[in-house]
Amino acid sequence: MNKTIRLFTASTTINMAPVPVALCGKSSTMASSFSKALLPEYEIVHHFESTDAVHKELPMLLRGEKIKPSSGGGSNAESDETKIPKAVVVGAGFSESELDEMRKIEGAQSLPWLYPDPLKSAASMLSGPFLMTVIVKRAKGCLKSNGLVEGKEPEAKGIWSF
Repeated sequence: MNKTIRLFTASTTINMAPVPVALCGKSSTMASSFSKALLPEYEIVHHFESTDAVHKELPMLLRGEKIKPSSGGGSNAESDETKIPKAVVVGAGFSESELDEMRKIEGAQSLPWLYPDPLKSAASMLSGPFLMTVIVKRAKGCLKSNGLVEGKEPEAKGIWSF
């Protein structure tokens, strides 16, 4: 007697939640493009358009208080739940002195801050969608290489160049 045995294996899909990250970006258009391109690994939860917004909103955000981004950008803008970022990505529109000023804010030292490496930025004289692709690739690479991935906390804080 010839018997056919069929084995079925269940494929399990594990949905990892994106790592919450804040963004300091002066251009709302670029911030929106950057936010979409970071998914699914990273999620912009709060977008700051100015150092003033960082000074007003970051301390409350880090305490887990309900705070909507004044920019209207980031997933916290549409959610009843406040997600606390695990890092802050700062765009090239902010100077190093502005970065230093923002890092002095209460609680800011508890986070890694990503800031564009001027040598890498100067080397990529691209524009349009190619520029965003390069920026996102560098930011994701920096986050991953420093250990900021789902379920893992990085040991190093401070400023990470990307």
